[in-house]
Amino acid sequence: MDIFNADLHIHSPHSIAVSKSLNLDTMLETCKKKGLNLLGTGDILQPEWFKYMKSNLEKQNDGSFSYKGIFFILQTEIEDLESIHHLVLFPDFKSVKEIQAKLEPYSKNILGEWGGRPRVNLSPPALVERISDFNAIIGPAHAFTPFKAIFRQGKFESLEDCYEGATKKVNFIELGLSANTNLADRLKTLANVSFLSNSDAHSQDPRSLGREFNRFDIDNPSFDEILLALERKNGRGITLNVGLHPKLGKYYNMFCNKCRRRILFKKAKKQIKNIFNQYSITENFVIYYSNDPNSSRLDYLEQVSKNKTICPACKEEFNKNFKVKLGVSERIEKISSYSEPKHPDHRPLYINAIPLVDIIRSVKGIKSTTSKTVINEYNKIIQELGSEFEILIDIPISVIEKYDQTIGTIINALRNNEVEYTPGGGGTYGHINFDL
Repeated sequence: MDIFNADLHIHSPHSIAVSKSLNLDTMLETCKKKGLNLLGTGDILQPEWFKYMKSNLEKQNDGSFSYKGIFFILQTEIEDLESIHHLVLFPDFKSVKEIQAKLEPYSKNILGEWGGRPRVNLSPPALVERISDFNAIIGPAHAFTPFKAIFRQGKFESLEDCYEGATKKVNFIELGLSANTNLADRLKTLANVSFLSNSDAHSQDPRSLGREFNRFDIDNPSFDEILLALERKNGRGITLNVGLHPKLGKYYNMFCNKCRRRILFKKAKKQIKNIFNQYSITENFVIYYSNDPNSSRLDYLEQVSKNKTICPACKEEFNKNFKVKLGVSERIEKISSYSEPKHPDHRPLYINAIPLVDIIRSVKGIKSTTSKTVINEYNKIIQELGSEFEILIDIPISVIEKYDQTIGTIINALRNNEVEYTPGGGGTYGHINFDL
């Protein structure tokens, strides 16, 4: 068998807010730099993207599809009647067309120009049954995010609640950028399913494509082998999940649903009687002060989970009662089965990572994500040392430090979880507090 680094969830220019320059050649260039071997096609149900992929991908003898040395799995994302997003993987182009025809009566946009992520008005169990009828596989996408996810606030608390009799046909979930294995394995309902860590990329940029990926131990990069790995059969499996630390995701921390300020709790310097009268407001945060921040935070979460908490910033600025919404971490806290994760024996290691481009930006003190200086340095370090994944995970720190002492120090801290984070929330990514 062989090892494949796989990112199985991306999009196409036929989804909203996706780069118009995303195509097979630009993806290929990024894959080589990152160390990706296997990609989802993204949006394969969209007619124009289907034609583009079908005319360019070459089918191999083992059943896999490739383009200039990079392998592809036919893939899309679907929104169901409950506004839950699902990741779908298809065995071949024939099954894509069959499922497209089967779903069209329930969708207004599946054949449209912007139907890359179609809305299909079927319940979760009904959607799973129709997908499974044609041997494709399906699981919840970005399962914990506050929007369009199975476990979002006010929605389902277990796979069984959502999928009912079709639960056994769901053998994976996608963690999403604001969750990792330690968070997800606090839910008993997920003990038997495999976890995927994918980018949900809207661009071929190295900061997007492959920012989360999976390491598969399989015989070849075909659909059948991926299925065996997800089912953990015949020695196949996922040996590693790599992704952003959850605090770097856009929805880790609770936030106001209107102004998108994140809610934090800090230790008060003096005795506080009523924490809800003791807060400060900044551009990005509402900060409550308490003599016992942990206890006060738990009381606050209870009220937020009941949809009863008003954002004080919006009350002051607009005199409006906009509600605070749970982030991924707080939602998991409310529905978790365990206070600490219980990893099943089959669960692989999860490595918290950060895109190499962002590390270089911090070292250089550059805010722009498209800086030529940063891109040139990114290309240079890859040319000198190896692919991005090798640099972040495998190459000895001493080798990296010889190239650049500061970059080596940061990557070493990341590998050892010795970094502090300002958590993301409300659609704003978190960031690492580098001590350079």
